[in-house]
Amino acid sequence: MENQQYNTNEVYSANFKTGNRTYFINMLGAKNSAKYVKITESRKVGENEYQKNRIMLFQNDLVKLSRVLNQAVSKIKRNEEETSLHQEESLLPNEETTKAEEIKKENSEFPNSGKKWTKEDEEKLEFLFKAGKTVEDLIEIFGRKQKGIETRLVKLGLIEA
Repeated sequence: MENQQYNTNEVYSANFKTGNRTYFINMLGAKNSAKYVKITESRKVGENEYQKNRIMLFQNDLVKLSRVLNQAVSKIKRNEEETSLHQEESLLPNEETTKAEEIKKENSEFPNSGKKWTKEDEEKLEFLFKAGKTVEDLIEIFGRKQKGIETRLVKLGLIEA
């Protein structure tokens, strides 16, 4: 995709930094006057070395992306609100039942959580990560918690702790 030539008429540009990553958002105009967004993630991987990952989304895909992102943000907000409510509540008599239900739900959500990583799993994880899969994608693919995926990526030297 890097070799394709696009008319780089920049329409909008923004960036933000989080930890050792910087995200660049550029809206550009293509030769056919359609708009597309290029999202670049730049991650420091050495003293003066950066790894860049890019995706491009064309105009018709942006509405779909926006809808999915809004749903994800809403879900995150709901989960934060629920967590906040649970923390504020005092211990209830049925707390053990609730914890058992949470563990059961967690086990169905992350069936491989806590299981030993096989060599094949590690190779697949490395391949998919280098191919541009996000941690969220990898969580779903491997059925493991975010912490488990991130810890294994650190062990494999693919991200910094």
